[in-house]
Amino acid sequence: MPTLVERINELAEPGYLGVSAAYSFMTVMLETILRGQPLAPIFNMQEIEDEAFSRFWIDFSTARANGDPNAPAPEPAGSSLLIPPLLAHADGVVLDIGPGTGTQTPLFTNPNLRVMYGAEPCVGLHKDLYAKVEFCGLASKYRVLHCGAQPESLLPALKKAGALDDETNEGKGLFDTIVCVRVLCSVPAPEKTVKGLYDLLKPGGKMLVCEHVVNPWTTAKGSWVARFVQAMYGLSGWSFFMGGCNLDRDTERTLRAVADVDGGWGSVDLELSFTSGPLPYISGTLVKRV
Repeated sequence: MPTLVERINELAEPGYLGVSAAYSFMTVMLETILRGQPLAPIFNMQEIEDEAFSRFWIDFSTARANGDPNAPAPEPAGSSLLIPPLLAHADGVVLDIGPGTGTQTPLFTNPNLRVMYGAEPCVGLHKDLYAKVEFCGLASKYRVLHCGAQPESLLPALKKAGALDDETNEGKGLFDTIVCVRVLCSVPAPEKTVKGLYDLLKPGGKMLVCEHVVNPWTTAKGSWVARFVQAMYGLSGWSFFMGGCNLDRDTERTLRAVADVDGGWGSVDLELSFTSGPLPYISGTLVKRV
């Protein structure tokens, strides 16, 4: 049973992140105006948002690594404990959705991993990502793609990288493993995007997921207080400052539904954790039917 202080910290955790992201946004916007671009917030808001989120995420990532982007990862805690055993199963041809600065890259330790493609739309994170890939000895296997997870962005990037050699199949059945760690909360058109990822899996291929989701407050495991706090963060501008992240997505339902066209997934092994707070997680593996 958590103490009162632990409970308050759990409910406040997204707030700490949101304040930091908002500060980064205000800093970038002010710098842009002072550079003589007073109309940029009107005509170039997306560029300001991207730069602000890049700075926030780099600061957040390096803070967790004691200020050194190439330092060994600190001992995992909280939801981070879910990730290492999951990523150890990534093998074959792998698609890593939203790798960010490469924080999780050291966890790809499977000797049967042949090649990886990292789809990262925020170009401001690429420098740190390349550095982490090099540091982990994966430079010969890892290809960084400047694209999002949605099909209209991802497929052209895969084609440009030489991963698609048959224009007729649109990349269907291309990957042995697709990795989604803390990313499906922010992808546009989640149903369409996740369906596109499902199509990219080979028969028998697996999707490894670790995602925060809407609090299951109507069930015995959930918390109506945490669900209320999620809603309050949403109304305070969380998604705007946090790169499009949504705290209230039912990602498990979306993941399960995309396989209905094939009669469902071959197997689903998902665990729900941290359900007492505003950042509950699903984690585990979904395997496509052969």
